Amino acid sequence: MRPFWRHSILYFTAVQVVGVAAVVGIVFVFLTAQVTDSRTQSQFHSRLGELLETVESTLQIACFAKDEALATEVANGLLKNSEVLGVVITGGGIKLGDKFKPISTPALLERANGTRLVRKITSPFDPDEVVGEIQLIPNPQANDQLVRANVGFVAMLLGLQLVVVVAAVLAVVLMRIIRPVKGMSDGLHKMGVRGDNTLLRLPSGQEETEIGRLVHDINHLTTTLLTAHDEERAARLQHAVDERKYHAIFDNADSGIYISNEDGWLESWNRSLATLFALPQMADTQDAINVTNLPWRDPQRLVALMQTCIADNKPQADDLEFQSKNKSPRWLRVALTPIGGKRAQGLVSDVTQHKNAEAQARRETITDPLTGLLNRRGFFEHAENLIASCIQRPHAGFALVLIDLDGFKRINEAMGLPSGDKILAKSAARLQSCLKSSDMIARLGGDTFVVILQATAHEENVVNIANRIVQTLGSFLEVDNTPLRLGASLGIATYPEDGADLPTLIRNTELALDRARAGGGSRMAFFEATMAKDAENRRSLENDLQLAIRHNEFRLFFQPIIDLPSRRMAGAEALIRWKHPTRGMVPPDAFIPLSEESGLIIDIGLWTLEVACQQLAHWRAQGKDYYLSLNVSGRQIPEGLPPQILGDAVKRHGVDPDKLVIEITEGVLLGDFAKAQTWLMAVRAQGFQIYLDDFGTGYSSLSYLKRFPLDTLKIDKSFIRDMGEDNSDRTLVEAIVAMANSLGLSVVAEGVETEVQLALLNQIGCRYVQGYHFSKPVPAEEFAAVVIRIEKMLLNT
Repeated sequence: MRPFWRHSILYFTAVQVVGVAAVVGIVFVFLTAQVTDSRTQSQFHSRLGELLETVESTLQIACFAKDEALATEVANGLLKNSEVLGVVITGGGIKLGDKFKPISTPALLERANGTRLVRKITSPFDPDEVVGEIQLIPNPQANDQLVRANVGFVAMLLGLQLVVVVAAVLAVVLMRIIRPVKGMSDGLHKMGVRGDNTLLRLPSGQEETEIGRLVHDINHLTTTLLTAHDEERAARLQHAVDERKYHAIFDNADSGIYISNEDGWLESWNRSLATLFALPQMADTQDAINVTNLPWRDPQRLVALMQTCIADNKPQADDLEFQSKNKSPRWLRVALTPIGGKRAQGLVSDVTQHKNAEAQARRETITDPLTGLLNRRGFFEHAENLIASCIQRPHAGFALVLIDLDGFKRINEAMGLPSGDKILAKSAARLQSCLKSSDMIARLGGDTFVVILQATAHEENVVNIANRIVQTLGSFLEVDNTPLRLGASLGIATYPEDGADLPTLIRNTELALDRARAGGGSRMAFFEATMAKDAENRRSLENDLQLAIRHNEFRLFFQPIIDLPSRRMAGAEALIRWKHPTRGMVPPDAFIPLSEESGLIIDIGLWTLEVACQQLAHWRAQGKDYYLSLNVSGRQIPEGLPPQILGDAVKRHGVDPDKLVIEITEGVLLGDFAKAQTWLMAVRAQGFQIYLDDFGTGYSSLSYLKRFPLDTLKIDKSFIRDMGEDNSDRTLVEAIVAMANSLGLSVVAEGVETEVQLALLNQIGCRYVQGYHFSKPVPAEEFAAVVIRIEKMLLNT
């Protein structure tokens, strides 16, 4: 085993640095020798040339004179120089001197011959005449000695430099690398798992160096490892705690817990699961148990739940019905969680009470609490499901019957809500008695019921059932010791003939119900295609009615009212007309009811009031003392036409209030009695007169004449029309006139069309009359001409 120091960085650094330095030194010495040798050779020849120059004049004489002695003397003199090995002097083609040093050897001469110096000798008298030459053979040994001396000196200096450099490098490596690394190594060996001094100290001066960054990295890694170690240790402790908790929960949980493979074979289960499924305790049996083989109502749902859980590796849950022996069915919620290895953990809870509560809550959401029937939501769910099932059966169908109790609102307001609820409950029971168990009945709200007749293949069967319903609901019933009699209006539509979807079917049934109610109630009506067309026309007319208000398409027509005793024009009744841009003149009975239902009568009434006041102001300016009667709908009272609005209108136009007559019908008085009475008294207090229109066609209660502040009764034209032929009508008219006179009320007879009718009314003592006998309603621009014609007619009778 090699000593430890031979594995150290310093050792490897020293070896490598010394090796590199040695190679560099050898190369440098070799190159220095080559350069020195070349330079020494050059200097050597330069000195020999200078030596020849010193004897050149003597050589010129010796060669010119061919003096061997003189030549020999010169050669001997040159040989005295250590750098000269031999001299050869020739003159005139004759060798005058040939001298060599005794140390000359063939090898030495061979080296010297390659570097001999030859120079031509010229005549002393003619520089251009060559008289001889001298060959100077250098001494290689002298040159070698000089080269060796120079190279040795350079090698010594280089050696010293390399030693200094290697020592400096090793010192730097030792101080800047070896010591910090050694300190880091010692720190790492001393580093404990825990402690306050676990991090390495940063060497001085190494803050920005690689070693400094390495110390930072080691410290960061150390911190990370220590943190991970702490977390791992805490995780192990927590895992141990969790495992103890899990086993405690597993063993003592109220819910059943089990672990099974993907096929449902149980690997473990707790006591609660054993109790829930009537299984033996896990410690008491070795038998294999498959959870899917337990008495589930639909075990395939559990199989599919387990397969999905393991295949998708996601938790799954479902409520499954469990049927154990000698026990009622129970609902169990099975929640599966994948735990790896194609296994799942199951959590089983008994949710029977929750399911029952849900079922009860659902029943309550679809049940009408008053009658026990389905409510609106229940009806829609049942009907949608029925339509879905009918789609699967091509020839299946049913009849939808919408039922309204006639007169219920009036009785409910008169007797109070508790009595109204009793009426609804008894009516629901009566309705059920008319139907079979396969039929469905629901209360949509208020006094509206709906029936689905499922087993009715023919219209005749529907008619029979509908007649039975009308008769049953129309018979007397007793509520709070009060005998009552209601009616029932029925609208009927069939699926799929009258609607392929529920909204269409309901809409068409409502149209049929509207037709039944329009016919007076206590009857039924089947949906017809024309009803939908009429409804569309009605909708279009309502849209046009809204535009008519904006575009000022309404006009006021005026029908004269005659004062018979004075044979003069007393006033007129203002009647609204609608001139449609494409429909032409729209009859009032076509748009007035629609405007009342839509609420547009409020805007129309305000417009009518304004135009009526303008007309009165115009008559007053002409000196005409006419009054003008204005029809007011029950929808305008009291909020739609406040008494203050009436007062402001007549003041604005400078009209006397007693010249504007307010006409109301008995329908106004049948509504909210207190509000109607308050409104009429406020109107009367401002000086307006009040007429009761169409008297005799409604209830014609004498109590109205006593309770309400009325000025005049208007006898309906239906009594006037036949009074010349029917004595009973004449008697009724006489009675009304006599009663009105006794009460201090005036009477206006409407619908006077013949001279006979006029004569009878005059004989009876009816003061005011109006009708086509005098004039039909005319626009304002024609009224003046009509007045002139009537006045002439009155003068001639």
